Amino acid sequence: MVRATDVTGVLHAVLTCVTAGPGLGFNRAAIFLADAGGTCLRAARAVGAGSAEEAFETWARLQSGPQSLDELTRSPAEAAAGRDGFNALLQGLRLSLEREVGGNPIVDAFWERQVVRVRAPEELDRLPPELRRVFAGTEVVCVPLVARDRGLGVLVADNAFSREPIDDQRLQLLRILALLAGLAIDNARISQELQQQASELESTLNELKAAQEQVLHSERLATVGAVVGRVSHEIRNPLTTIGGFARALVEHPRDPAHVARNAAIILTEVEKLEGLLKEMLDFTSPRPPALRPADLNQVVEALVRVYREELGAHGIELEVELAPDLPRVRIDRDQLRRALVNLWRNAVQAMEGIDRAHRLTIRTAAVDGGVALSFSDTGGGVPVGLREEIFMPFVTTKPRGTGLGLAVVKKVVDDHRGRLAIGGEPGAGATFTIHLPAEEGR
Repeated sequence: MVRATDVTGVLHAVLTCVTAGPGLGFNRAAIFLADAGGTCLRAARAVGAGSAEEAFETWARLQSGPQSLDELTRSPAEAAAGRDGFNALLQGLRLSLEREVGGNPIVDAFWERQVVRVRAPEELDRLPPELRRVFAGTEVVCVPLVARDRGLGVLVADNAFSREPIDDQRLQLLRILALLAGLAIDNARISQELQQQASELESTLNELKAAQEQVLHSERLATVGAVVGRVSHEIRNPLTTIGGFARALVEHPRDPAHVARNAAIILTEVEKLEGLLKEMLDFTSPRPPALRPADLNQVVEALVRVYREELGAHGIELEVELAPDLPRVRIDRDQLRRALVNLWRNAVQAMEGIDRAHRLTIRTAAVDGGVALSFSDTGGGVPVGLREEIFMPFVTTKPRGTGLGLAVVKKVVDDHRGRLAIGGEPGAGATFTIHLPAEEGR
């Protein structure tokens, strides 16, 4: 059973079946294949002796150690051990596929898709000089190789050394073998092309991966640069202030009023640094949320109790509209509270310097499959072109701040399998809405 999957292996197997004693037993056989452009036939592979002496030596060796057809088709090295002389004679030979009246019988067999027999010596005159010398004085049969109604090439065979006539029965078997050979060669070609395409795709994929790694590396460097620049900017001012007032304390350690004022300023700046550090830790914390069933209204009410006075100090009116009978949600209270505080502070900062009524509206509502919690402010809003980037780290529309607050909110919401949306008209305020899935089974 032939297991060859490459074209060369299939050609060897086919020609071995044609020439081996356990097969059809022709003395020599060759396969000419059409090129991709259909302009010529090239001698792709041949099996058989190059001379009578080689033929007799090969037959003697095979008789002393007979092999089965299966063994021969699996051993391409056999062709090189005394059965490759014919291949050397035809190597590199090309035949033009231009048709001529009374022309080359091998080309005629290809175009007519019929078996062509060359019996009389004068018929050999139609062959090119190289082939006339090879086939001088012998009967030659040319059998077309076809697959999927497309000509692939021609199988040529003869009995150059035994001079045994080619009878109709053997010719019929050769036709059947050529039909199977055409299909096998075509399948091997397709398989080889697919393997080549797969190899090219793999190579392209590797190149894309390398390019992607390079892009990611560049993006990481750019991100690191942005982080360093932003953090250094946020740290520099408090550190400068702390350093200045600390030196003043050293210079006037015995002035209680001076010490108290400077210490208060230093404390304020230290709190700013602590806040920056906390925001960065919140954003980079890898801890997954510990989800527990909860009433979202209760979480909002607890937040309002803590921060209502702070809003009043900033001159901000607070409206709270909580929908009754909300479905319960599964949340990590600490992480979600941290996200809501960031939204709260974002709204307060957005309304600073806005010359109109300052109002923060917090709403909850039941939506299909879950709940929605929104924070609406009357600040300057978010430009439409920045809405895709506003949740990215270190992106901010404010003159101060780290740009991590909304990034922390997005990370927390994503970890809760929710989604975060932004709305509102630019210049007329913004609405940030968190959608959370309801507790399963509710």
